[in-house]
Amino acid sequence: MRLVFSLAAALVITAGLMLPASVGASEDTPTVQYDGLKKTVSVDPFQVTDAVSVGTAEGMAALLIDAISRDGRFVVVERVEPLAVPGSAGPIQASAVVRGAVTKFEAAAGGSDFGIGGLSSLLGARAGIKNQKSMIEISLRLIDTTTGQVISTSRAQGTASSSGLDIKVEDSRTGASAGGGTFRNTPIGKAAEDAISKAVEQIAAGMKSLPWSALVIDAEGDKVFVNAGAERNVQPGMTLHVYRKGKVYTDPSTGVTLDVDLDPIGVVRIEQVREKMSTAVQMSGQLPSRGDVLKLN
Repeated sequence: MRLVFSLAAALVITAGLMLPASVGASEDTPTVQYDGLKKTVSVDPFQVTDAVSVGTAEGMAALLIDAISRDGRFVVVERVEPLAVPGSAGPIQASAVVRGAVTKFEAAAGGSDFGIGGLSSLLGARAGIKNQKSMIEISLRLIDTTTGQVISTSRAQGTASSSGLDIKVEDSRTGASAGGGTFRNTPIGKAAEDAISKAVEQIAAGMKSLPWSALVIDAEGDKVFVNAGAERNVQPGMTLHVYRKGKVYTDPSTGVTLDVDLDPIGVVRIEQVREKMSTAVQMSGQLPSRGDVLKLN
């Protein structure tokens, strides 16, 4: 009972010294009202070294997806299967894919702590004020999924520090301890949010050079079904040029796709718009087929 009261007293005494980390985008940041055509983006799992936990890699991807979604200029395509290689039989679900890697990771780049007297000798309880600094650096590649070309590369670094009450209860006989927390609320999580917020603007800059595109779902008679609708701000009356993928050029030494020929085959006009798809009519050229690319020229 005395341990509980002592820990509670320590919390009250040090409340004024607690300075929680506040770096990074807020979860309550409103979505930007964007009325232009939205491009689709997908995020691959982050690549990490052995020194970085799988949880951190998953946390980084989740933070990036969340930040891009809240940005309002793009539609994030969350996928179960990896994106198909351009020129393969599988469908390409997004206009671009972001592939990230953690290049530097310091969960405790610096910091200090001091104890609260009187608690350390009480049933193995330790309490103190902990000031921890963290740093993370990420590199990103933005890839055009139609051609396989790298649109842009960027690098972003985030740092964060947190000062707060650090209480740990240890069994003096076994050394067992109790603690907890989530990735987003840790100093390294805050540093990651800082890096991600910078990275989103770099992604947006790279996406400017990528033309808006959609895909043909199917075609029947003169009707063409398109995989873009009101969610991407598609409007009735839009005229889209249809392209069919031709020869795929790959690097013989690496197998990486360098470019893909896109042959113009016709023009369609959007007639009806639903939430996630639209119906168009053929205006000229060949009747499109499933997987043909639609661009706003």
